[in-house]
Amino acid sequence: MIKIDSTNFDDQFKVLLENKKGENVITGRFDIESIGLIKKIDFIIEFFSLNQIIGSTIKILFWEKDSFLINLMTSMNVTNYWLATSYKNEEIPGTLYIDMSVFDESVFRQLLINHFNFEMAENPSLNIRVQISLTKEKKVTLLDIYDDRGFDIYMLEKE
Repeated sequence: MIKIDSTNFDDQFKVLLENKKGENVITGRFDIESIGLIKKIDFIIEFFSLNQIIGSTIKILFWEKDSFLINLMTSMNVTNYWLATSYKNEEIPGTLYIDMSVFDESVFRQLLINHFNFEMAENPSLNIRVQISLTKEKKVTLLDIYDDRGFDIYMLEKE
Protein backbone atom coordinates (compact mmCIF):
# COMPACT_ATOMS: atom_id res chain seq x y z
CA MET A 1 0.00 0.00 0.00
CA ILE A 2 1.27 3.44 -0.85
CA LYS A 3 1.21 6.52 1.37
CA ILE A 4 -2.34 7.74 1.85
CA ASP A 5 -3.10 11.42 1.36
CA SER A 6 -5.85 13.61 -0.06
CA THR A 7 -4.86 12.80 -3.66
CA ASN A 8 -5.45 9.04 -3.34
CA PHE A 9 -7.74 8.64 -0.29
CA ASP A 10 -10.79 7.73 -2.38
CA ASP A 11 -8.84 5.47 -4.75
CA GLN A 12 -7.50 3.50 -1.79
CA PHE A 13 -10.68 3.31 0.31
CA LYS A 14 -13.79 3.78 -1.88
CA VAL A 15 -14.52 0.07 -2.42
CA LEU A 16 -13.67 -0.76 1.19
CA LEU A 17 -16.05 1.89 2.54
CA GLU A 18 -18.82 0.83 0.16
CA ASN A 19 -18.51 -2.92 0.86
CA LYS A 20 -17.53 -2.61 4.55
CA LYS A 21 -14.96 -5.37 4.00
CA GLY A 22 -11.97 -6.29 1.89
CA GLU A 23 -9.29 -8.89 1.38
CA ASN A 24 -6.64 -8.90 4.12
CA VAL A 25 -8.58 -6.25 6.06
CA ILE A 26 -9.53 -6.47 9.72
CA THR A 27 -12.91 -4.80 10.28
CA GLY A 28 -14.82 -3.83 13.36
CA ARG A 29 -17.62 -1.66 14.62
CA PHE A 30 -17.71 0.21 17.89
CA ASP A 31 -20.92 1.27 19.62
CA ILE A 32 -20.17 4.35 21.73
CA GLU A 33 -23.74 5.60 22.07
CA SER A 34 -23.98 5.06 25.83
CA ILE A 35 -21.09 7.34 26.85
CA GLY A 36 -20.85 11.13 26.99
CA LEU A 37 -19.30 13.40 24.38
CA ILE A 38 -15.86 13.87 25.93
CA LYS A 39 -15.60 10.16 26.79
CA LYS A 40 -16.44 9.28 23.17
CA ILE A 41 -13.66 11.51 21.86
CA ASP A 42 -11.16 10.38 24.51
CA PHE A 43 -11.93 6.74 23.74
CA ILE A 44 -11.33 7.15 20.03
CA ILE A 45 -8.07 9.02 20.51
CA GLU A 46 -6.71 6.78 23.30
CA PHE A 47 -7.78 3.48 21.74
CA PHE A 48 -5.69 3.95 18.65
CA SER A 49 -2.50 4.83 20.55
CA LEU A 50 -1.78 7.66 18.21
CA ASN A 51 1.96 7.60 18.68
CA GLN A 52 4.14 6.30 15.86
CA ILE A 53 1.83 7.81 13.25
CA ILE A 54 3.83 8.91 10.23
CA GLY A 55 0.91 10.53 8.44
CA SER A 56 -2.82 11.01 8.50
CA THR A 57 -5.49 12.24 6.16
CA ILE A 58 -8.92 13.34 7.28
CA LYS A 59 -11.78 13.30 4.82
CA ILE A 60 -14.74 15.43 5.83
CA LEU A 61 -18.07 14.93 4.08
CA PHE A 62 -20.25 17.97 4.77
CA TRP A 63 -23.75 19.30 4.27
CA GLU A 64 -22.99 22.95 5.06
CA LYS A 65 -21.88 26.10 3.26
CA ASP A 66 -18.24 25.91 2.16
CA SER A 67 -17.51 29.05 4.19
CA PHE A 68 -18.44 27.23 7.43
CA LEU A 69 -15.78 24.59 6.78
CA ILE A 70 -13.19 27.13 5.68
CA ASN A 71 -13.87 29.20 8.82
CA LEU A 72 -13.41 26.06 10.93
CA MET A 73 -10.07 25.34 9.21
CA THR A 74 -8.97 28.92 9.91
CA SER A 75 -10.03 28.75 13.57
CA MET A 76 -8.03 25.51 14.00
CA ASN A 77 -4.98 26.98 12.18
CA VAL A 78 -5.21 24.25 9.52
CA THR A 79 -3.51 25.36 6.33
CA ASN A 80 -2.93 22.06 4.51
CA TYR A 81 -6.49 21.32 3.41
CA TRP A 82 -8.18 20.85 0.07
CA LEU A 83 -11.82 21.68 -0.66
CA ALA A 84 -12.42 18.98 -3.27
CA THR A 85 -16.14 19.54 -3.86
CA SER A 86 -18.62 22.13 -2.65
CA TYR A 87 -21.96 21.28 -1.09
CA LYS A 88 -24.76 22.32 -3.43
CA ASN A 89 -27.77 21.90 -1.10
CA GLU A 90 -28.44 18.42 -2.47
CA GLU A 91 -28.12 14.89 -1.16
CA ILE A 92 -24.48 14.63 -2.27
CA PRO A 93 -22.15 16.12 0.37
CA GLY A 94 -19.24 18.46 -0.15
CA THR A 95 -15.77 17.03 0.50
CA LEU A 96 -12.79 18.53 2.25
CA TYR A 97 -9.47 16.80 2.98
CA ILE A 98 -6.83 17.60 5.59
CA ASP A 99 -3.33 16.15 5.19
CA MET A 100 -1.10 15.97 8.27
CA SER A 101 2.44 14.61 8.45
CA VAL A 102 2.00 14.40 12.22
CA PHE A 103 -1.34 13.64 13.82
CA ASP A 104 -2.84 16.79 15.37
CA GLU A 105 -5.07 15.69 18.24
CA SER A 106 -6.58 19.15 18.75
CA VAL A 107 -7.80 19.32 15.13
CA PHE A 108 -9.27 15.82 15.31
CA ARG A 109 -10.91 16.60 18.67
CA GLN A 110 -12.50 19.79 17.30
CA LEU A 111 -13.87 17.96 14.27
CA LEU A 112 -15.37 15.25 16.47
CA ILE A 113 -16.94 17.82 18.80
CA ASN A 114 -18.61 19.54 15.83
CA HIS A 115 -19.68 16.19 14.37
CA PHE A 116 -21.09 14.69 17.58
CA ASN A 117 -22.72 17.96 18.66
CA PHE A 118 -24.69 18.12 15.41
CA GLU A 119 -26.33 14.80 16.22
CA MET A 120 -27.13 16.00 19.75
CA ALA A 121 -28.31 19.50 18.68
CA GLU A 122 -25.55 21.21 20.71
CA ASN A 123 -23.09 23.96 19.77
CA PRO A 124 -20.60 24.19 18.19
CA SER A 125 -21.83 21.85 15.49
CA LEU A 126 -21.58 21.14 11.80
CA ASN A 127 -23.35 18.56 9.67
CA ILE A 128 -20.25 16.53 8.82
CA ARG A 129 -19.04 12.96 8.64
CA VAL A 130 -15.41 12.28 9.53
CA GLN A 131 -13.21 9.61 7.98
CA ILE A 132 -9.57 9.44 8.97
CA SER A 133 -6.67 7.40 7.69
CA LEU A 134 -3.86 6.88 10.22
CA THR A 135 -0.64 5.57 8.71
CA LYS A 136 1.96 3.81 10.81
CA GLU A 137 5.08 2.12 9.52
CA LYS A 138 3.39 -1.24 8.79
CA LYS A 139 -0.34 -0.55 9.15
CA VAL A 140 -3.00 1.78 7.92
CA THR A 141 -6.08 2.27 10.05
CA LEU A 142 -9.21 3.83 8.58
CA LEU A 143 -11.94 5.13 10.88
CA ASP A 144 -15.36 5.95 9.48
CA ILE A 145 -17.14 7.89 12.23
CA TYR A 146 -20.71 7.78 10.99
CA ASP A 147 -22.47 9.58 13.87
CA ASP A 148 -22.48 9.95 17.64
CA ARG A 149 -23.44 6.28 18.07
CA GLY A 150 -20.26 4.76 16.74
CA PHE A 151 -17.72 4.13 14.04
CA ASP A 152 -16.38 1.47 11.72
CA ILE A 153 -12.71 0.56 11.72
CA TYR A 154 -10.61 -1.01 8.99
CA MET A 155 -7.03 -2.13 9.60
CA LEU A 156 -4.83 -2.90 6.62
CA GLU A 157 -1.31 -4.26 6.59
CA LYS A 158 1.03 -2.25 4.40
CA GLU A 159 2.79 -4.23 1.72
